[in-house]
Amino acid sequence: MNSVMEHGPLVVFLGIIALGLAIAFGRFTLPQFESFSPIRKRLLGLFVIQIGGLAASAWTWMIHNDLVTGKSNYCASEGIVQCGSVIGDPNYSEFFGVPWGVIGILAFSLLGWLTLSILIDMKADWAKSYADYAWWASLPSIPGIAWLVLVELALVDGAPHICPYCTSVHIALIATMYLLYKIREDRDAGNWDVAQKLSKAELLAKARSK
Repeated sequence: MNSVMEHGPLVVFLGIIALGLAIAFGRFTLPQFESFSPIRKRLLGLFVIQIGGLAASAWTWMIHNDLVTGKSNYCASEGIVQCGSVIGDPNYSEFFGVPWGVIGILAFSLLGWLTLSILIDMKADWAKSYADYAWWASLPSIPGIAWLVLVELALVDGAPHICPYCTSVHIALIATMYLLYKIREDRDAGNWDVAQKLSKAELLAKARSK
């Protein structure tokens, strides 16, 4: 098994999710982000996380398609931490005939579109409502994640097995729900796109850099 092909994409997906969280909580910034309000930074970080979740979902779908026809070179099929026995199990790898990877792609596409729409035009009348739509659209993730974790731990052949790519999707979904909760909380507190106030030291440093 080529470990680069097996673990490389996972590192990339988790790295994108981690970057999104860092942006959302102000731990990573660029000069272009300095004027962003806290809620705008959360939205930008949220969108980055959703890109990571979308990519991970697409990868699981590719593995699923490989396993349908035979063997995949992109994930292990032995041991506790592996995805072959999970994504390749015909009894649990689909939801009413639709692969879970496709469901993830559709979910992150919808959530990403809503998030990007808000980010592009936060002053639009519909923007605040879109935050609610995204929140409600993310809630089916809760029973979905619970079911898939149960499948991994108890139901697939030879359980327990932990699918790392599936777990990266779950992390992206949980982070998405949490950030949407925080965005709605900030909105309800009257902090919708309120510019972040800089300290005197930050203002001086900014002036000197020009």
